[in-house]
Amino acid sequence: MRKVVLYIIFLIVQLSFQAQSRTAEDFYISAFQEISNMLAGRDTVSIKRAVFLAEWAYYEGKLDYKTDFCDEIDRIKAFIRSVYTVNKLHTYKTGMQMAISSYMMSPHSGNNYTPYTYDFEAFSIDNEPWDRQFVSSTLKTHKGQCRSLPWMYKILASELNADASIAHAPCHSYIMYKDEDKITPEEWINLELTTNQMNPSWWIKQDFEICDSAVIAGTYMTPLTDLQTVACQMADLAFGYCEKFQRYDEFTYYCSSKSLEFYPMNPNAWIIRGKSLERLIQDYLMNVGYVVDDYASYLMDLMEETKNGFHLTYMTEETEEIKEKRRLQAVEAQKYIQEKSLLK
Repeated sequence: MRKVVLYIIFLIVQLSFQAQSRTAEDFYISAFQEISNMLAGRDTVSIKRAVFLAEWAYYEGKLDYKTDFCDEIDRIKAFIRSVYTVNKLHTYKTGMQMAISSYMMSPHSGNNYTPYTYDFEAFSIDNEPWDRQFVSSTLKTHKGQCRSLPWMYKILASELNADASIAHAPCHSYIMYKDEDKITPEEWINLELTTNQMNPSWWIKQDFEICDSAVIAGTYMTPLTDLQTVACQMADLAFGYCEKFQRYDEFTYYCSSKSLEFYPMNPNAWIIRGKSLERLIQDYLMNVGYVVDDYASYLMDLMEETKNGFHLTYMTEETEEIKEKRRLQAVEAQKYIQEKSLLK
């Protein structure tokens, strides 16, 4: 009964948006509904569409699916297929992954001889604008971060039927795919697109200070399924909402909760859910004169559930030392990429 009451509140919020002229929040409601349909099996799962929806909502609909997303991705796909054919990469089981990597990391006529590189300028900006992490931005500028670069790779892999997955490390994402051609001593290729390198698993675990429990639980260093990837994008939808409106509310609660149904080992989604519940509890108690009634108790139970779920992810806390380490690594990565380009 209590869950029904909370859901009714969310429906009322949706209806109030629909009853008015289209608002900024309304775009998020539309994106939430479409991604929810993918997760529930009512629509076809599309990584490309899910990524677009999160960015489209942030831009309040001022992003066109065909002209700003699909047309450029289709052009890139055609060029990657030519790279695959001309270089006879069909002789490798992971040939298409190689072709995608070559397109993104090396100068080609198809990328205007401008590989996709780390956006060092954005890294140096305090309170970096959220949309600097968008795939739509990377498609235009050929620059990105540890979010947009692997997500672009994943979209291309999905469109080209190449088996590759998003994987996470603390405050970081990269690409994983099985090393079917035995190029490395490991079972999986860990592709770091910010530095154009293949990193061994032991290095990732050590460098990001990942504990064994987080790996076993599937929080880090684990290839995501396509459904988990879309669920991760649902959490990013909530992230974008928080960045845009500077608040947590019923929307961020339902967004994060829906994401966690399909990808429960995402610590960021648990954090958003917890902050959303904290706001809902504070607002409700203020409205009822700080009387802890049944509904308040229900919300508090949800908060306890959220804390337990978060602890089970064994998330690595980002200390100031780790942040400084990341900054120095970004500087080293910039030097590496510059030296690599000079050698060519």
